[in-house]
Amino acid sequence: MNIFLWILVILILLLLIMPFLKLRVLVTYLHDGKNDDLSLQFSIFRIIKYTLNVPVIAVDKESPSIVYEEHTDSALGGTERKQKFTVDEFLFDLRKFEQLLNHVVGFHTIIRKFLKKVSMLKLRWVTQIGAEDAALTGSSSGAVWMIKGNVLGIISNYMRLKTAPEIEVIPYFQQIKLKTSLKCMVSFRIGHAILAGIKVLRHMKKGRALFSKNNDQTAGRDIHV
Repeated sequence: MNIFLWILVILILLLLIMPFLKLRVLVTYLHDGKNDDLSLQFSIFRIIKYTLNVPVIAVDKESPSIVYEEHTDSALGGTERKQKFTVDEFLFDLRKFEQLLNHVVGFHTIIRKFLKKVSMLKLRWVTQIGAEDAALTGSSSGAVWMIKGNVLGIISNYMRLKTAPEIEVIPYFQQIKLKTSLKCMVSFRIGHAILAGIKVLRHMKKGRALFSKNNDQTAGRDIHV
């Protein structure tokens, strides 16, 4: 059999089984003082892996924007690039996302149904916080506990927790300190994500168009869901 025909058969088989494959996403975030590190790792069968690292986040001195370095690793090799993200771009995308939520009928229902099929395999969130004043340290620790409790409540309501979350808040009295480390892993079938995307597109077509040629505010920018 011709080698190109073999390749075609393999590609067709991959397309057929792709919706049934489970995708794992590992999110690792560390904030320590002025340093921020963010890593996203996507894997299938724990063999096929794609890693996105954002190791450097800083404020640009020449313009009101955030500069970050992006590093990706995959089977095809690694790449690095530096990008800027301005406050205006953030506000623009925020407005567009708000319009999307308002115009896509049933968007919340679609996302909720999809998240119900998402499994939380791991969640560890540790925060170290401290201030020179003991009372301020205590109140700050209580506030962090409250925030984490609310976030955990939302996660448990929308997703399936496979393991007990590890949540810690460590107070440092008479010492200024702020360090947060977060590691979580979620898993879902690729077909469920594709189906949710199709439903969103279908509802968008039924509703009023979000982007218009006569709308100057949307020129030059797109929003991807």
